[in-house]
Amino acid sequence: MDGISYKKWMERAAGLFLSALIAVLLTMLFLAVFAFVMLKGNLSASVEKIGLIVMSVMACFVGGFLCGKKNIKKRYLWGLGVGVLYCLFFGVIRVGMGQAFVTDTTAFFTMMLYCAAGGMLGGMLS
Repeated sequence: MDGISYKKWMERAAGLFLSALIAVLLTMLFLAVFAFVMLKGNLSASVEKIGLIVMSVMACFVGGFLCGKKNIKKRYLWGLGVGVLYCLFFGVIRVGMGQAFVTDTTAFFTMMLYCAAGGMLGGMLS
């Protein structure tokens, strides 16, 4: 494990999960603001789809940035982990609500790619 102790590894993993949780909470905040904007304005469905993608990427960027700040080496991989964990979290939420984990495989992997790239960029820039 790259010459680090078990305790240090667990601290890094906890930082990864905490950063992904912060990204999820940030997404919820973004969604509340976006829902209000959608309510007050006449925005089309294409704007809604783009808005959801932008919100997810921004949240993963912030999560990757925070996780990269906690880790010294391979920050981009920790940011990538935040993005992937973020997408998996929402998949688990879907299953908890009685829906399928993935309804459209292409859309899921595209979103995972966006989120992973956002998290990785955040980790690199931290």
